[in-house]
Amino acid sequence: MKQKKTKQKSNKHLRLFNKYSKTSKTNTKKDNLTGTQIKKLMKIEFKLTYNAHIMNSFKAIWFTKIGSKQVITKDTFVNKLFRGPDGFFRDITL
Repeated sequence: MKQKKTKQKSNKHLRLFNKYSKTSKTNTKKDNLTGTQIKKLMKIEFKLTYNAHIMNSFKAIWFTKIGSKQVITKDTFVNKLFRGPDGFFRDITL
């Protein structure tokens, strides 16, 4: 029984995203990560900590603005952050 590796990878990324995304009062779906949630994910799962300048650059490049908040969407997290050559987590394998 052969399975596609891309499907397994996307499921691992999706599971990780769902683990750290929480519902808020204004948002009933778990479809984005806030800045504090992504920092917590990076610290606990990947053992990564970055200074404020790198985090500001990360936010400027990868976050999208929804209303007045900057968030990482599910599509960006699953499809773009782990892909090379430009993804922020391109060297991390799950």
